[in-house]
Amino acid sequence: MRRAFGAMLLVAAALAQVTWAPRLEVGGAFPNLVLLAVVAVTWTLGARSGLVWACVGGVLLDLTAPGPIGPHALALLPGVYVISFWIRNLEHPNALHVALSAALTTALYSASLVLTDNLVGMPVPSFGVAAQLAFAAAVYNALLMPIAIELVRRLQTLVRLGPQPT
Repeated sequence: MRRAFGAMLLVAAALAQVTWAPRLEVGGAFPNLVLLAVVAVTWTLGARSGLVWACVGGVLLDLTAPGPIGPHALALLPGVYVISFWIRNLEHPNALHVALSAALTTALYSASLVLTDNLVGMPVPSFGVAAQLAFAAAVYNALLMPIAIELVRRLQTLVRLGPQPT
């Protein structure tokens, strides 16, 4: 039940990411809802769950984007990996840690995606434009991350309190 609910949540985030999230553009950047979900899951359920969500969410984004399957999944993994070390070495995480991890994950995601797209011959923006968009997206995602993690925690509580198999 929990896995099915998580899969539905991730599919919803991916569909919202490619349909209405671009309408929330500020400064050329818009929130990456799949990235926010992956970071929230990593903080609440741990690194293993975060890595699985990163792979699945990345493939879902790849299915909706032009180009090969794999770059988005590959780009989400480094941020989750860094967060796993962050979680392990932190006794009392707070909203600032979560927001900073979202910003760092966004920067790693953007850099990985630009590098991967360049390697497979897809068009990429100039370094200055890519850096500017990555910075704007990192700030945007960092501001939304405390809300995203609270939402995931509440959904996790609802699923945990739901009917259990006997």
